[in-house]
Amino acid sequence: MKAVIFDMDGVIVDSEAIHIKTKMQTLREYGINCTRQDCLPYFGRSSRAFFSDFITRAASSISLDEIVARKHQLFLEYIADNDAVHPVKGAIALIKDFHNRQVPLALASSSVRRNIEMFLKRFGIYDCFDVVMSGAELLHSKPNPEIYLLTAKKLGIKPQECAVIEDAEAGVTAAKRAGNYCVAYCNPDYRDCGQNVSAADVQVDSLNDIDIGRLLVQRY
Repeated sequence: MKAVIFDMDGVIVDSEAIHIKTKMQTLREYGINCTRQDCLPYFGRSSRAFFSDFITRAASSISLDEIVARKHQLFLEYIADNDAVHPVKGAIALIKDFHNRQVPLALASSSVRRNIEMFLKRFGIYDCFDVVMSGAELLHSKPNPEIYLLTAKKLGIKPQECAVIEDAEAGVTAAKRAGNYCVAYCNPDYRDCGQNVSAADVQVDSLNDIDIGRLLVQRY
């Protein structure tokens, strides 16, 4: 592999529980019922994809842009406290290790760009990434491979020569459809989320289990 592409939520930032909480709160404000279980299939997908489906099911005329903006506002309010969100164990060390080895790095997240940049700067790793892609700015959400194909293009490296680190079924599917080598991080805290990441080339229970040397010599 010549480059590594990271997902963000659930891989770098331990934020999935907050996304679920703010999605549920947003829908309640608009009179739509939603449970934690309802949110689980949307791990790794954009807020627009999530709310679009719920608006359709409720046969509602709610503005998609409005409800998505409200969710982002609630999320930002929640994480304004620096102690509210923490990096995933092993993520920062792994990113810095790749960077120190001069491995081209990219981030391809379904989150909005302001959230991405805020977390990367807060954790002191913004300058480690050569390319930062926000799926919120693209036409298609994961599991569509668009974000990984475009990220590889911006890196100037073939998708088959990029390794992706993901934690969600939608993200793993997107990476494999793009032709990437894929490492699935199976967070023990989300075992009940029903994420099928069996399509990944390798699965790890901890980011500390990723063997950088072995990953970089993988060939497709």
